[in-house]
Amino acid sequence: MDELATDYDERVRSAREEKSLSQSDLANELNEKASLIRKIERGDTLPSDRVQSKLERFLEVDLNAEGATGEDSEWSGGDSSGSYTLGDVVKRKD
Repeated sequence: MDELATDYDERVRSAREEKSLSQSDLANELNEKASLIRKIERGDTLPSDRVQSKLERFLEVDLNAEGATGEDSEWSGGDSSGSYTLGDVVKRKD
């Protein structure tokens, strides 16, 4: 799936509250554990792609980052052969 929004936890919580559901109610609707919903809403864990899809469908919310293109816009290393070195990936802190 696309990159997850940094405020995914707040989006899930807000959408759940708009539907007047408790965390347990939402968990039951999605056939997931309430503890998972609590962890997602606290930002302690990222939802799997499967759970993210369920949340988006049921809560009618988009959890993807705005403007995500599927490519890392900050990536600037390597070559077209697909072989990278550690220097291509790591940024030095001087």
